[in-house]
Amino acid sequence: MKYLHLFLMAVLIFFSNSCSKPGNEILLDSFEGKLNHQTVDYGASIGSSLKIEAEKQLKVCGRQSMKMTYSLARDGYMWAARGYNIDVKGAARWLVKPTDIQWEEFDRFSLYMYGSNSGGVVNFDIKDAGGEMWRFVIKDDFKGWKEIVCPFSSFFVRKDWQPSSAERNELLDFPIMSFQFEPRGTTKGIYYFDCVKLLKISKEQTP
Repeated sequence: MKYLHLFLMAVLIFFSNSCSKPGNEILLDSFEGKLNHQTVDYGASIGSSLKIEAEKQLKVCGRQSMKMTYSLARDGYMWAARGYNIDVKGAARWLVKPTDIQWEEFDRFSLYMYGSNSGGVVNFDIKDAGGEMWRFVIKDDFKGWKEIVCPFSSFFVRKDWQPSSAERNELLDFPIMSFQFEPRGTTKGIYYFDCVKLLKISKEQTP
């Protein structure tokens, strides 16, 4: 009976621990299913190229990650976006709709990136409710998978470009509607992304 009691206590502790973490985060996108021009809004300027495909070997969440193979011309640009209020309607593949999220409970994005220590950067952009674009810069100064935490307070308004329809008030208006990746700083390379999440405000930060 004593051993049975200990076993039941261990089971309860295990389930309480395993169930506590998901309550502190929302998985927005793990890039499952087909990744193509119907499910990802992506493209590149003239002279540059970007290929998007599913990667089933290098992954963190689910069955696959998103692989970006790119070649960037001087002064060129590219993007790969998922979410809502973007040109490719089929890219609205978030696991939770923006309007169903209690945004006041969250203060950070989190994502996994497979770096190559190239010395380049990847811009992680988000589009707010008014269509204004905000930017967080990720340095590719590591190799392998790394969790990148992006506090809302560390995003800044893009000054180089905004959609013509954007409400340019320089206020981060919720709900956030989409995100995108934009490699910069190196002429060519490969990146992998997985597990885009929202993280809740920690109890230590609340008054």
